[in-house]
Amino acid sequence: MARYDQIAEVLRERVACGELAVGDEVPSADRLAREFDVGRDTALKAVRLLRNEGVFALGRDCVVRVERRTGTIAEEVPGAVVEVPAVSVVKARMPTPREREELGLADGVPVLVVCLGDVEEVHPAAGTGIRWKRT
Repeated sequence: MARYDQIAEVLRERVACGELAVGDEVPSADRLAREFDVGRDTALKAVRLLRNEGVFALGRDCVVRVERRTGTIAEEVPGAVVEVPAVSVVKARMPTPREREELGLADGVPVLVVCLGDVEEVHPAAGTGIRWKRT
């Protein structure tokens, strides 16, 4: 496993256990480089990877974006489960700039597109569950 992947995994674990909470500032690349005894570029690559996954968001500072999850999606985020007819097709893709703005998504966060005939519904992939209705 690449060193930046190892650092990213440690940071994911820190988010999962609550050591890094939503809104917390992500440690600087210099601090991570010292902590993991790697170059600054390696530390930046780990942070960039987590930004692309939607774990971190870049605003004025780089901050933790996702919440620690326990239980089922339906229990954690009421209303985040989208029920779709069994004949629907669900695709994942990157959002258009307009969709990113409308949904308030950070760079690198994909969307789920529910297709039923000519109709498409777009939902943020992070935190959204899909439940197929039984017919």
